[in-house]
Amino acid sequence: MMMQTSRGTGLHHQASVFRCSAASSVMPIHRQHFRRSAVCHRSLRPQLRDHSSADRSRRLCCTAHSKDNSRQAWTQQIADGVQSVRSKATSLAAGLLLSAVIAAAPVYAADVAKVGTCLLSNCQVALAQCLADGECLENLVCLQFCNGRPDESGCQIKCGDRYNDKAVETFTKCAVSQKKCVPQRNDGDTVYPVPKKEALDQNFDLNMVQGRWYITAGYNPLFDNFDCQEHYFGVPEPGKLYAKINWRIPKGEDFIERSTVQTFKQRPDNPALLENHGNEFLHYEDDWYILASKPDEYYVVYYKGNNDAWKGYGGATVYSREPKLPEQYIPVFRDAYAKVGLNWDDFTKTDNTCKPHPPPKNLTEVVLKEIGMAEKLLGDEVKYVEYTVENDLKSFGRGFTVFETNLTGTLQKDEEAVARELREAEQYLEGIERQYLPPSVVDRLMMFFQSIFGGGNKS
Repeated sequence: MMMQTSRGTGLHHQASVFRCSAASSVMPIHRQHFRRSAVCHRSLRPQLRDHSSADRSRRLCCTAHSKDNSRQAWTQQIADGVQSVRSKATSLAAGLLLSAVIAAAPVYAADVAKVGTCLLSNCQVALAQCLADGECLENLVCLQFCNGRPDESGCQIKCGDRYNDKAVETFTKCAVSQKKCVPQRNDGDTVYPVPKKEALDQNFDLNMVQGRWYITAGYNPLFDNFDCQEHYFGVPEPGKLYAKINWRIPKGEDFIERSTVQTFKQRPDNPALLENHGNEFLHYEDDWYILASKPDEYYVVYYKGNNDAWKGYGGATVYSREPKLPEQYIPVFRDAYAKVGLNWDDFTKTDNTCKPHPPPKNLTEVVLKEIGMAEKLLGDEVKYVEYTVENDLKSFGRGFTVFETNLTGTLQKDEEAVARELREAEQYLEGIERQYLPPSVVDRLMMFFQSIFGGGNKS
């Protein structure tokens, strides 16, 4: 579950609805994060068309004379290509922003001018920062290609998963939380209702969660189904839970590693309910309902959450001590989820083999290919976006001129301090995670000498 909701289960989701974005584009903070960044997590990276083999050869060979000249020419070619993409991107930015915002809240598509005016009036610095940031700009292009797709909301969330940095976060906070330019998607309790108390595990012991666990099965494709979901939990005091959520986002033939830290409080009147509330980013909150558990074997989670972009997202995950799903307990999982209206056959097993990154490709070829594809992509969209901007928001072009001439200006400083509880949680969880790491070379040498000399000084 990664949204920028919380991605732990809703964590990726934040990191998936926080992984969270606006309205339908929300993502929790992991998945969990996702839910927190759901707005930023919706996406399917557009499949860009490649240049022909001859064109690639021309690009790669035209710089060959001497070694020094080749290097200089190659550097200049890269710079020219980047400038070309940037120039086209700035002319498209207004339309991309509009489409991105509309994608997050398709129900309000008729209010394009209103949303665009709000962004220009209230989020100028955040917008300029986004346009000057490669990751944020890629996110806008990605969102543009989600418009009109059957899986539009899911596409947007995947974009947020893939493109997520400080500039994306800053723009999202301004547009969604601070100035509320983007309307909130409200599913209420219709999609993921609050479970009845009799469906919960009233004998759940929070202390059993201490240590390393894996998500081995997930329900919601947007927030729960990611590879390599190795999570660390700590119980620093009765009724309090710290969680470090790790997961991978696929990107082409490779992947991006994501991680977030969350804190939960156990409800005194309901031990099977863990609450993650009071968060600053998108004001996300996740509620984890424990449906079943067995110490050192598994615990079954159903979650629902809210943030400024999306009210009522949710999902479900199975945690187990080992990386593979303990299939002998599937009848237990099936019965537990049936009580909250979920069908076990709709769950997907998690791949926790955590394979390494694929071998790197030739850097020159990769960079030139990306530049060529970006030029082609942006070039094909210019006329459409210019038409959209002219007809839907005539003042947008004039306002954007201000951004285009100030993109290199000073970016807004981050004034938010990291919460003390999160710092404490990170330090606490580092100690737990170290217990599961293989010994370092120094540690192995120390153990070797201790085995020879008896492990210490003797009188």
